[in-house]
Amino acid sequence: MESARKFLSWIFALAFFIGVPITFTTTVNLFSGIRHRDPSVHLSVSWWLLLFALPWVMPLETAVFGVAWWTVFREKRWARAWGIAASMVFILWVLLPVLMQPHVLMQPHFFWTGELLLLGTGMVGLTAFAWPGQASGAIQQVQKTWKLPGDGTSALFNKAVQLVTVLVCWRAYHWWMEWLRNNDLSTPGFIRGTLELTLIGSVIVLFHESGHTLVGLLVGMKLRAFVVGPFQWRIREGKWEFHFEPRQILATSGATGVVPTTADFPRSFQLCMLIAGVLINTATGFLALAFSLSAFAPTRAQATMALFGLFSVIVAAINLIPFRIADSYSDGAQICQLFSKGPWGDYHRVISLAGAGLVSPVRPRNYDINAIHRAAQRIAQGRQGLLLRLLAYTHFLDCGDLEKAGDELAHAGTIYNESASDAPVELVTDFVFGSAYIWRNPGLARAWWVHVEAKKPATLSSDYWLAHAALRWMENDLQSASESLEKARTLAQELPPSGAYDFQRYQCRLLSVSLSAAAS
Repeated sequence: MESARKFLSWIFALAFFIGVPITFTTTVNLFSGIRHRDPSVHLSVSWWLLLFALPWVMPLETAVFGVAWWTVFREKRWARAWGIAASMVFILWVLLPVLMQPHVLMQPHFFWTGELLLLGTGMVGLTAFAWPGQASGAIQQVQKTWKLPGDGTSALFNKAVQLVTVLVCWRAYHWWMEWLRNNDLSTPGFIRGTLELTLIGSVIVLFHESGHTLVGLLVGMKLRAFVVGPFQWRIREGKWEFHFEPRQILATSGATGVVPTTADFPRSFQLCMLIAGVLINTATGFLALAFSLSAFAPTRAQATMALFGLFSVIVAAINLIPFRIADSYSDGAQICQLFSKGPWGDYHRVISLAGAGLVSPVRPRNYDINAIHRAAQRIAQGRQGLLLRLLAYTHFLDCGDLEKAGDELAHAGTIYNESASDAPVELVTDFVFGSAYIWRNPGLARAWWVHVEAKKPATLSSDYWLAHAALRWMENDLQSASESLEKARTLAQELPPSGAYDFQRYQCRLLSVSLSAAAS
């Protein structure tokens, strides 16, 4: 529900910025009409009340959208109340005309001119904001305010970038609508415009992520994930899987997972991969604009291409600016981090080496532990800090140094509780295995297993069954532990021959020895 509320806050922002000029013009015209009305026409009390209330309707609605957007975005105390109020405005826009003139329901175009979408948005908003919120404890508050020093971004711009993007795109869309009118082309309605924007956004993301992927493959990297909106392809347990995420159906976002194949992979090649998405968007954007704007009598299809080109250039320009939203960094921020000499330079080298282990013989014991520690001293929060500590944990576990592995796992547990409890389930299973195998603590292993189950893993991987086997071993259920270990071993044997998966098979052997000793 939290992500739905955030998404709706930007719909409220869009309604606010669209409503401000309309409100000003409409209100001025209404007051002018009231002042210059015919004095010979006598009005009843109800009409006088209507004339008094009508000029204030649009300003009130616009104010509700503005306050709802700000309070939800800033997570203020009254955010849910204002969110419900703004959602009710959407619903009333549809229901009031129906109540006043029921015959409009008989018109076939009524629900296909934007009313259906407005009604649906209002109902979704009403459900999202009326739904009981999550408990806001100290851990949750810390997770919202943590900062990573030296990541090349500005805290102020991180908060403002979404608003700036909305304003720039709205101004570009307004210019495009004027261009349509000047060329005697039809302007899209609410639903058609929304679908057009969604399609254009998805195509822009597709080109952007394809640029990352193609250049990454050309310089010798391997593709592990490709995401465009709700369409998600990922390699899990050595096999490609497709997943459709309905919650992202209107989202114009994407991701590409390309990893290097060697430990000393050149940074210049990674730079080429990072900048490829921006270059593709820039090139396709200017080509589309040149083709559309140079036409003497542009068609409607060329007009759509012009909008695509305009938004492509905007996305490319904004993506080059270093900023962070949640745990995601723009291409500009990643480029700055890649070539920094501080902890972020070490971080990217460490992550590249860990990624190489998925497609090469590099194992955790081959990690540069000094680089991990240098990065972890400064990057000590969020998912990045958690990942660094878990990489150090696997390094020492692979080297057989259980004491140091336990120390790193303890640091990782602190980071998880303070600022990274949204980490994927694949990382949480390490805590279950470590609590059982290193610390021999059944109560702690069971507590971490609760976190694993709460994340509701979609697929039960070898990591899942290995953690379950370690838990049941600590709880003296050797039969269940053996069965789970056999499932983990079977799945691990099916994984490709690479360093990261060899480490999983190594963990299975470690636990197998412990189970045999317990049985004897």
